[in-house]
Amino acid sequence: MKSALFALALIAAPALAVPASDLLIRQTSPQISWRWRAAPEVGAQPALLRGLRAEAMRAAAKDRLAAGRDAAAAKKAGFPFRRHEVITDWSLAADTPHLLALSGLVYAFTGGAHGNTGYTAKIWDKAGQRAVTFEGLFSDWPHARRLLEPLFCKALAEEQARRQGAPPSGDWAKCPRLAEQPIVPWGDLATRAPQFRVLVGPYVAGPYSDGSYLITLPWPDAVKPLVKPAYRDDLFGGNE
Repeated sequence: MKSALFALALIAAPALAVPASDLLIRQTSPQISWRWRAAPEVGAQPALLRGLRAEAMRAAAKDRLAAGRDAAAAKKAGFPFRRHEVITDWSLAADTPHLLALSGLVYAFTGGAHGNTGYTAKIWDKAGQRAVTFEGLFSDWPHARRLLEPLFCKALAEEQARRQGAPPSGDWAKCPRLAEQPIVPWGDLATRAPQFRVLVGPYVAGPYSDGSYLITLPWPDAVKPLVKPAYRDDLFGGNE
């Protein structure tokens, strides 16, 4: 029985279009440790992978130069040099019939008191073989934003209060603008993305000790007509 189920899983799973090694980049030197990784699902989209790897190699070259300059400056000033570290990890957010959404975490330590974490996002239109923005999923993004932003701000404030032990105050009381945060459709391993996730890094909605706020919410029904028809089933399903 187990072997039969395993065979079915192999049939259902999409084959990687590229070697698994193409999903990893590692570069090390005395000045920097640099690592990049992409989710396995990216291997089924060669054009997307090529673009992500090209971006990564450009970023790696830039980070190597910065680390080299810092190392040279530290040596000249007689200070100890603290080796840089950069990690970029593209993880799966949603894999639907027409969309592949990725959440990108970027950790960087460049010699300060501690490293810091930031986020980015990538949404790939499989049929069009092109990247689309989160805003590009909608026929009327300003209207959709007005529906989504209050939900995000409410959920964020609740999570801030839970972590901080009181309602947010001071610099953290003002909700960060939704349009300025990376956002992805969220479905994990499902074939639909019935939620959206807002990726809020440290310092944006709280002190460094709060860490990141990853706010995941279901799509409100009112936003469905504002999603472009090409993507509507991917987020809401057929006639459900």
